[in-house]
Amino acid sequence: MVSRGTSDSTSFVTLVRGHWLDCIGNSILVSGEKDELVAVVTPLVDRPQARDRAMCIRRCQETNSWRCGAAHLEHYSMELPRVVWVTEDGRRTVWSRSADAPRIINGSGTAAFPWLLHKSEPEPWLPLQTPRDILYDGARVAALLDIRQMLGSVAEPQEQLTHILMDHDLRQGCGAVRGDYLVPPHDSALWQTLPVSESLRRSIQQRVRSLPYEALSQRICWSGESEVWVGHHKINCRPRDIETLESRWVLSPKDEQKPLEIARLLALYSVLDNPLSHRRSGTQLGLDPELRSHCDFELFASPLNAAVPNGHFASKWPHVEWRFGSIGSYPSVLQSLPVNSVVCVNPPFTEAYLADVMSRLAELKLRFRLRLAMPIHETPWRKKLTCSLPSAELLRTYYDASGESHTDVLHPTLLWEDPRCRPLPVHQHVNGDVSLISMNGSAHR
Repeated sequence: MVSRGTSDSTSFVTLVRGHWLDCIGNSILVSGEKDELVAVVTPLVDRPQARDRAMCIRRCQETNSWRCGAAHLEHYSMELPRVVWVTEDGRRTVWSRSADAPRIINGSGTAAFPWLLHKSEPEPWLPLQTPRDILYDGARVAALLDIRQMLGSVAEPQEQLTHILMDHDLRQGCGAVRGDYLVPPHDSALWQTLPVSESLRRSIQQRVRSLPYEALSQRICWSGESEVWVGHHKINCRPRDIETLESRWVLSPKDEQKPLEIARLLALYSVLDNPLSHRRSGTQLGLDPELRSHCDFELFASPLNAAVPNGHFASKWPHVEWRFGSIGSYPSVLQSLPVNSVVCVNPPFTEAYLADVMSRLAELKLRFRLRLAMPIHETPWRKKLTCSLPSAELLRTYYDASGESHTDVLHPTLLWEDPRCRPLPVHQHVNGDVSLISMNGSAHR
């Protein structure tokens, strides 16, 4: 259906709200009330002279037509969808939406987790008042949270998505995949590992393909003191996490970007959480703080859970987390660690990370004194565990820094300490949550 500029007001308002791209390379965000909408036009290309422009969209009572700035509505299409504006001298501007525009519904036609979406109407905002790298992260997070909604209440694909996102940066660093640091390309073979129907897989790939078009439209902001909004998603943040990030901030305490950077990092880590689970993503679980307090470095940590006293920890996204003390990421950070340091190694329990750590284990043991956690998985490298980690112990709990509590380990996991490490006082030895492992792999007290 193609409608003229004087057509039904309600249908036009319903259509025009939201995000558009125009024919000359601008992003347009339309929001506001029915009688007075606001269009914020932002150049997609980052250049020094780029500025946001805000224009009112009003219905002219005399002519019964819509106007946007100096142009009037020529026609619009609900099906394409498309809006065409024309000025008095005949210049036309066409607004269109990508065929890959975001969809967050699952197979039943509804959002799987409606409580993770906010219902508020978007307010006008100026994208270029936010650093572009944060805008781009907003688009990444919104896309991945959309995909979580699309996957719905099925545990296996939700867990697999977490594994895909955890391993993606490591595979990318090894040259196994290309593209974005957080989201695999739409045509990546990694999406084929999701146990979903082909139609749902295509929808997920379309959502990923839409990322470049959504780069300036997914706002990250605070709503109240403990809720972060990213586009139409809301993320409930733990007060302890917010306090921890505020205390780890290494720049000026009065830096205007501090609240936004905290919101960005909390949003990034939210994509790793399974909405079906009451547990945090494993990336936020650490070894007992008492044990880590006797290390010089933590190799797999985050600003939310690092416990090493000198603050020397490596993390997943150091290009963001350096503001909170991160010294780099695995494996590139290994070259900067002093030989003979006591290093805590607690890798994510994902295929790529575990295989990579085991492939480097001999080198790591030569260069550093390790306190290492490693799950017992049915993998080719399992045969190396007995000889590589003699007299290992069975780890029974991890520490959740957000909840300030211990949580049971879900998978059989070994804890090995280099004999050259300084022995811990008996009363501090992981709160008694370990058992010795015999050479045949059975646990005993």
